[in-house]
Amino acid sequence: MPEPDRKADLMRRNIIRTCVTAAVAAVVAIVGATGLGTAAAAPAPAPAVTVVGGCDGAKLVQPRTLSSIFCADVGVIVSDITWLAWTDAFAVGFGTENRKLCDPNCAAGKIAKYPVGIWLFAPKKGAFTQVSLYSSITGPPETYQLTGYVR
Repeated sequence: MPEPDRKADLMRRNIIRTCVTAAVAAVVAIVGATGLGTAAAAPAPAPAVTVVGGCDGAKLVQPRTLSSIFCADVGVIVSDITWLAWTDAFAVGFGTENRKLCDPNCAAGKIAKYPVGIWLFAPKKGAFTQVSLYSSITGPPETYQLTGYVR
């Protein structure tokens, strides 16, 4: 890869990390300001137990790879994930989006890789059901229903 492309990729990753970190800080501040945080004398909270359902039914906590966005065709996978926060209400991190390019068709198309911010939310029955992918600081996120399940 030529040097300018490497520098541009590092800059994009740094921008996404900064945006995701700011989003986590904002959520933490809002939760603290609304009194939902724990008091100083309160016992330590129980560890988060909300999971992501894998395509095979596995219960995943802070997985390095998120493949349950489209289990049927594996059209979008997020790999090399670093989680900044994982709670029972949401999880946020960043990684590398691997998206199938269906040109000339999905079977023969290449895979594009982009830095991406990740937001898991809408837990139901102990598992996150939605994911938003933030690949640009100027555009809206892409939000998907997670297609994995929990046994």
